[in-house]
Amino acid sequence: MKNSELFLEELKATAQNQGNQNALNKLNNTEFQKSFNEVMGVLDELGLHLNNSLIIPNQQKEIYCKISSALIRNFFTVYYVNIQTGLYVGYSSNDAYNTLKIETKGNDFFKDVTKNISNVIFEDDQEKLKLIFNKDYLIEKTNDGNIFRTDYRLLLDGTPTHVSLTAIRLTDEDVIIGVSNNEDTVKREIKYQNTIKKNLTYTNISLALCRDYFTAYYVDMTTNEYEQYQIDSKNQKIVKIDSGKEFFEDSKINAKKYIFKEDLDKFLYTISKENVVKELLTRSSINISYRQLINGVAKYVSLNIIDLANDTNHIVFAVRDVNDQKRKEKEYNQKIEKERLYARTDGLTGIYNRNYFLEVQDDINHKIKNGTVKEFSTVMCDINDLKTINDTYGHDVGDKFIIDAKNILNEVFKDSLIFRVGGDEFIVFLSGNEYKNRELLMEKINAININHKKEKKVILACGYSDFDSSTDTDLSSVLKRADKLMYENKKVLKML
Repeated sequence: MKNSELFLEELKATAQNQGNQNALNKLNNTEFQKSFNEVMGVLDELGLHLNNSLIIPNQQKEIYCKISSALIRNFFTVYYVNIQTGLYVGYSSNDAYNTLKIETKGNDFFKDVTKNISNVIFEDDQEKLKLIFNKDYLIEKTNDGNIFRTDYRLLLDGTPTHVSLTAIRLTDEDVIIGVSNNEDTVKREIKYQNTIKKNLTYTNISLALCRDYFTAYYVDMTTNEYEQYQIDSKNQKIVKIDSGKEFFEDSKINAKKYIFKEDLDKFLYTISKENVVKELLTRSSINISYRQLINGVAKYVSLNIIDLANDTNHIVFAVRDVNDQKRKEKEYNQKIEKERLYARTDGLTGIYNRNYFLEVQDDINHKIKNGTVKEFSTVMCDINDLKTINDTYGHDVGDKFIIDAKNILNEVFKDSLIFRVGGDEFIVFLSGNEYKNRELLMEKINAININHKKEKKVILACGYSDFDSSTDTDLSSVLKRADKLMYENKKVLKML
C-alpha cells in the first residue's frame, strides 16, 4: 500500500468515526482521489512527506528513518493499527514469521489476529493471547502513554519460540504493535529500512520506538560527529537537542559527572570507540545496564549501541530508563529466595529441613559417582523418649525438647550442615576441620548428655560414620552405619 493510499484510508476512517458523511463522500469520489494522488506525487517529487499535517524535509526524514530502523531491529514484525476502526498494516522481515501466512493488512485487526491464534500460538498461551488481542483490553493497557509488554510462545516452523510483544499508543486511535524474538535477539538481522521507505509512516514508527528511550545519539563513526535527539511528547515529534564534534570524548567527560562511580569503568570501556568497532564486527548491537544520576538520583538505565545495517558510517546510541524493571527484578529475586529458603527451612527449629537434605543428598551422590568427594562423615541423632515426653507432658514440652536438641547441635557443630529430617531425627554432614575433629565433637555431645541425664533435660543419642570411597557407592550406606551406631548409643544412654 503506497503512502498516499494509506493516508487516504486513515482520512476515511477519521471521517467515518466522526460521522461526517459529507467528507466521506468526497473521499470516496474517484475524481477527488485522482487529484489527491497527484498532490501526493508532487510532494514526493519535491522530496517532502505528508503525515498528519506535517511536511518534513527529506534530509530530516532520512535521519528519522535511520534511527527508527536501528530501534526497530529489536522486532521481527510490526503492526500499525487504528485501534478504533481496526484498519491495520503489518511489516515483517523475518522469513520464519512470513511462513505463518498471517495477514499483513486489513480492516479488522482484532478479528484477523484472533482467528489465527489457534494455528500460530503455542497451546498453553492461546487463552492469554485471546485476552490481549481484545480491543478494550489493549486500549486500557496503553492509556496515558503506557507501554504494554507481554511474553508468549509463537509456533515458528512448528517449534514453540519465545517472543515478546510491545504495544505503544501514538494517539487516541493509532497503536504500534511490535513482536520480537527472545530466543536469539542479538542474531536477528532485520531488513527493515527498505520496507519502511516503501510502506510505513516512518514518523509514527520513530515516535513509538523512541518513546521507549529518553535520548538517542546519531553518531558518525568516521568523523565522530554526533546529533542528540529526544522525544517531544507534547508535540508528538522527535527533536534534535544537541550536536557535537567528538562524541566519544564528550561521553567520557559527561560520564565522570553523571555515571554512578561503581559503574564508571564498565561504562567507559563499553562505549570506547575501539570496543564498539570490535564488538560490532560480530554482533548487530551491544547492550549494557548501569546506574546514572538523573536529577541527582541514581537510576538504572540501559544503553543500546546499534549497528545500522544499511549505513556503515553511522551508529545509534539509545538510552532508556529501566529502573522500575530492575526494581521489580530485585523484588522478584528476593521473593524467590525467600520462598526457596522457606521451602528448605524447618518451621519449628529454623534449621534445614528434609527437602533440603534430599537436595544435598543428590549432590553428594553425584560427587561420589564422579569421584570428586574424598572425605566426610554423617552424624545421625535422635531424641531419647520423645514420645513418652509428648504423651506425658504434651507436645508443647516435646517441641521445647526438639528446639533444645537443635541448640545442642548448633553449639557443637558450628560449621556443618544440620538437618531436621523427622519428628525427633537430625542428620549432620561433617567436612573440613569438623570432620578432622569428629571424635572430639562426639565426646562433647556425650558429655552434654551425661549432664542432661542428671538434670532431666533433653538426651540426644548420636552415631557417626565416615565415607569410605573404596566401598560406598552412595550416601545411603554411610547413613545406615551411622543409624546403627546411633541406636547402640541410645541403649547405652538409657542405661546411665
